[in-house]
Amino acid sequence: MNFTVPQFIEVESKIIGPLSLKQFLYLAGGAAIIFFTWYAFKFWFFVMVAIPTAVLSLCLAFLKINGRPFAQILMAFLGFVSKPRIYTWRKK
Repeated sequence: MNFTVPQFIEVESKIIGPLSLKQFLYLAGGAAIIFFTWYAFKFWFFVMVAIPTAVLSLCLAFLKINGRPFAQILMAFLGFVSKPRIYTWRKK
């Protein structure tokens, strides 16, 4: 009995043009934050918020480090920073 084996299961489906759903949501979320700050705040605050937001959303959507998505790297970093790193040496 022959069964077909799925191939390329690591590759996300391209749903919206050349983007996967995750990539589209990262970019749309960043664009929404930038759009909101454009209308709600003064220009200097808009620039201070828009540049980091754009960089973060582009990194989340497209950047991979050692084959791992930037979202996983960011979550690992935040977990490392938030946990205490106190080691108490106990002589046995």
